[in-house]
Amino acid sequence: MNRHLAFRISAGIFLKFLILGCVLAVTAVRAEDISIPGSGNCEFVLAQLAKAFNASQNRHRVSVPPSTGTAGALRDLNDDKATIGRVGRPLREAETAKGLTYFSMGRDPVVFAGGKGVSAKTITDAQLLDVYAGKIRDWRELGGSAGPIRAIGREETDTSRQSISRVIKSFGTMKYHEGVKVVNLDPQMIELFDRYPTSFGFLNRSALYAAKSKLTLLALGGVEPTADNVESGRYPIVLEFGLAYKAITLTDAGRQFMAYIGSPAGARILREYGVLPAAPR
Repeated sequence: MNRHLAFRISAGIFLKFLILGCVLAVTAVRAEDISIPGSGNCEFVLAQLAKAFNASQNRHRVSVPPSTGTAGALRDLNDDKATIGRVGRPLREAETAKGLTYFSMGRDPVVFAGGKGVSAKTITDAQLLDVYAGKIRDWRELGGSAGPIRAIGREETDTSRQSISRVIKSFGTMKYHEGVKVVNLDPQMIELFDRYPTSFGFLNRSALYAAKSKLTLLALGGVEPTADNVESGRYPIVLEFGLAYKAITLTDAGRQFMAYIGSPAGARILREYGVLPAAPR
């Protein structure tokens, strides 16, 4: 064989192995893909944070699967099926006793909203109770265009409902009238908002950005549900959500993602969707 040809073949083989080695090295740099299961309260805004984090670096990838609720996150963490879970409330003492740590993302106003066909602008505490008791059934009674109020409710253990009941005491345990549709997960609430133009329900504000239709946010007693009004205390109904993890199993990807959430870039995204970010750490 021609010596020059043999050299070219050998060089070609060497180059192929060099390229393969580079590919393997790049793959090795891609340290971790993490999926963060759990609450629907922070599902939408966490997905926006994950998208921005993924674009900011190329080593780790974060994904946010559909809601399984706070209970689902805690179950996956305790079974070591996830290294981070998303929770719609701060952890309880019994949960931290099991080795879980809480990372607060921020406070989100729980808002009262109508579907795309709703023109009412505000609701009072008393009117809210009357809607769910069946005493108010048409939007014209709330100052809007005529149309049936298709009320959507949540179970007593729901974090949004519990947030309301801390301010409007009787709301948490009241008996809904027979026409109220009760759902168990936030995406189910949003699906009904999209389906029925004269629907009415409640959810934390950032979660409502997942709706496909334009919803109407009602001021509570004339106070708009904004991050500024949450910060000043003028809007009193809020929930706090965040992430839960075991310090012993937390990975570099998880630490970096939480650092991103707590950064100025993360705070801007949270505020963009109506969340008052947690204090910088």
